[in-house]
Amino acid sequence: MAYEKLSHLGAKLFGEKAKDLEAAIQSVEQILPMSDSFRELLLAFGGAIWFDNGARFRPQSPNPQTDEDGYNSLDVLYGLGDGEDSIEQRIEQYDGELPESFVAIGEAPGGNQICVGGDGVVYFWDHESLRNDQTWPIAGSVDEFIAMLEIDDEEPGDSDGVIESEAWLDF
Repeated sequence: MAYEKLSHLGAKLFGEKAKDLEAAIQSVEQILPMSDSFRELLLAFGGAIWFDNGARFRPQSPNPQTDEDGYNSLDVLYGLGDGEDSIEQRIEQYDGELPESFVAIGEAPGGNQICVGGDGVVYFWDHESLRNDQTWPIAGSVDEFIAMLEIDDEEPGDSDGVIESEAWLDF
């Protein structure tokens, strides 16, 4: 079901697929316990996941990046392997920065992280915050988080709220 949900969002492999999927998933599972559906999703894509149609979600608790309609955007879900956008690489990158027991599983705009806490809850972490500060619950589990993802219908270059001017600068 998770695979079908992400396919609807235009999910595509981002970067390279892990060379040894079974070894990669076993390595991640030592750090991040996961549901069967999330495991199957990671194995199906084999690497990080990008969304052609954009992806957004409505978090349980609004955070500083939540838009006026109550949504946050998701740029990428981290995947298997040892590439830049793998779960393992992000564990190394954020070691000592994320709250204890948090594992980054995705990235929101601006470098903010989507994380799973030791309690299994999915959180939004503001990367500009101090350690252990500024986390907001998004969903009760990874499966719940994936189920709440929607197509982000905001078009690139959308000019809502931008005042157009026909003035020209003459230097």
